[in-house]
Amino acid sequence: MARQQLERAREAVQKIHQAAVRHRDPGLHELANDISEVALTLGHDAGPVQEWRACPVCGAEPGSHCLHKPRHEMVNGMHPERTKL
Repeated sequence: MARQQLERAREAVQKIHQAAVRHRDPGLHELANDISEVALTLGHDAGPVQEWRACPVCGAEPGSHCLHKPRHEMVNGMHPERTKL
């Protein structure tokens, strides 16, 4: 039961990020990040939300893939800086 509720919460956060991309509303990304951070402080995994953040290294928009940059390593197709909360 608790696992199902956690999965519902993760899906809701992803939907908020998807709406932010669709409407180009960075405020929605910030709200979803706030929810994820609160979940982490309560001991819950926030899920894979890094792809919904803009990349500070290459400038990839939320919802898009990172771009290769000289002298910057990528892990699983993303710059590590993008994956940190």
